[in-house]
Parts: sequence; C-alpha cells; structure tokens
Amino acid sequence: MSSSIAGQHHNDPTQPIIIILDGPNYLRWSSAMTSFLKGKKLWRIVTGDKPAPWDSANHLILTWFTNTSVPSINMHFSRFDLAKEAWDFLTNRYTSADLAHQYQLLGTLNHLRQESG
Repeated sequence: MSSSIAGQHHNDPTQPIIIILDGPNYLRWSSAMTSFLKGKKLWRIVTGDKPAPWDSANHLILTWFTNTSVPSINMHFSRFDLAKEAWDFLTNRYTSADLAHQYQLLGTLNHLRQESG
C-alpha cells in the first residue's frame, strides 16, 4: 500500500486516517478526523447539528473511530449509539482532565529539573 508523506492517499476505507488515537495524541487525532469527516460532509453528524440522515452514516463514523484508536480507548464505544456521543466522550476525556494533568506533570518535571540542577 503506497501512502504519501502527508498520508493523503490512504486506501483502506475502514481506517480513514493514519493516526491511531492512544490518548496523549488526542489533539492530533481529532484534528485529522475532523478534517476527514468535513471532507466527507459528515462532520455535522458528529457535532449533532444534523441528525444522522441515515443510520449507516452514523455507524460508519463509529467504525472509523473504533478502527483509529487503541483497544483501551475503543472498548468504551460499544455503549454509544451515536457518533456524537462517542466524540463528546473523547473530547471530555482527553481535553479537560488530561490536559490539566499533563500541564501539572510538566510543571512537576520542570520543578524537579531545576532542583537537581
């Protein structure tokens, strides 16, 4: 399978982006997935602005989320019927708490570095 440097020519329809969500890379993953979904004119299903016009589109998006994330993350998706619910779950999980936690860890690391000289 050939892929360009930017990963634009990705041929597997079940895995639309090459970034696999593992948690810390949430911002990169969500940016790539958002861009992909907008290109497919499916973004408004994820935001909830537009109810899924057909159920298959909703399930297709959920499949893409599952296929582009590690098992410890995508095991949570089975409880969601809507792509919007899964997206909101990821947003809540990986933006607020995690970023605050990462910021705290970075602060701790910097403090330790300064102490040890």
